[in-house]
Amino acid sequence: MSEGPARPRLRIAWVEEWMSTLAAEILPDLARRHDVTYVTAGEELPAADLVRVVRGRRRRHMNLAGFELSRRVNRLFRDGLIDLAMVWASIGFGLRRVPFINLEGTSVYAEIGLFASFVPWYRRARFLTGLLHYALPEMACNRRTARVIVPSEALKRDIVRLHRLPDERVAVVPHGVEPEHLECYARKAPGPRPGILFVGRLHFRKGILPVLREFVRRRDIDADFYLAGDGPDRAAMQETAAGDGRVKMLGTVGREALKSILTATQVFVLPTYYEGFGLALLEAMASGHACVCYDIPVVREVLGDCGALVPLGDAAALVNAVADLVRDAPRVAALSARAHERAGRFSWDDARTAIDRIVRETILELEAKARSGPRSAREQKPEGSGPDRRRIEGPGGREPWGRPIDFR
Repeated sequence: MSEGPARPRLRIAWVEEWMSTLAAEILPDLARRHDVTYVTAGEELPAADLVRVVRGRRRRHMNLAGFELSRRVNRLFRDGLIDLAMVWASIGFGLRRVPFINLEGTSVYAEIGLFASFVPWYRRARFLTGLLHYALPEMACNRRTARVIVPSEALKRDIVRLHRLPDERVAVVPHGVEPEHLECYARKAPGPRPGILFVGRLHFRKGILPVLREFVRRRDIDADFYLAGDGPDRAAMQETAAGDGRVKMLGTVGREALKSILTATQVFVLPTYYEGFGLALLEAMASGHACVCYDIPVVREVLGDCGALVPLGDAAALVNAVADLVRDAPRVAALSARAHERAGRFSWDDARTAIDRIVRETILELEAKARSGPRSAREQKPEGSGPDRRRIEGPGGREPWGRPIDFR
């Protein structure tokens, strides 16, 4: 039986400041289907068959990195080397005339609004720096992009609301779970005492310092508390935990060490105030943990009813829930089993297929839009009028790709 004509290969620039988990998972497959140029300021590369790697200089501030990487992508498009850019975390806010898809993992704009609501109006000026450095690039990208891809319905609602986008312009493609994390569940064995785990940045946004303070105050909890990660709250957390042998500050841990910790612990805490998805939560679910989290929309979406939720910001309630679980091994086992089963539904294969489909749909839409739109006098310049013609006709025309594309 004939399989039909091969689907056309597109020329895509994947743009990010440094390698993301999404790039590591998606690009090996995407590069088999399309010609991918990887544009980055980092050293690490995905294990993919890339057409070329374009490196920008590493910058101290995200804004400078964005201008640097955007400039390089603009040149690739101007020279007819790419059809489309895929931009991670709004880093491509300086793109000009380049058709692109924005891949958002979170919304700093929404997060700043949330934290600003916690303080009186006269103390909100301190959030202006975050607005300038992160929220404005997010606005610029999301309001100019052809499509936005996000990992959760919760994040989609924020992106649509904050940037006034039509619902159909934002696609939800959940992250997947890695088999090695699912495999941790079968290797779990009861230890001499329960283990509680936090994995993430030690930062006020993650809410872990108030939880640690409450845990240290509760000497009745007979369990070890493992904290994997680093960040600006590390010194304060070390001071808080000084003298408490139950607290294990692990710092940044490698992949293999993390798998060992996931296997050895039973309860996972996620006291974050805002997340776009919560990949650490999914990994904890996959490896079989009873998860205790603040009740926020994305946690309800990912965790479902397979864990314990407490009111946002209530560290005492969260530690109380942890204390109850530590004393109830059968409930921990039941929640762990349900969380493990639910995590298995999140598939990177599904994500790869969905992203390829969205890329192809976006190119079709751009091409149709360009063909149906009015042609200006400048657009009707004759063949051979130079590179300016390519820039004017923009996304969707034949000239930016240098060849006709048949999507049938």
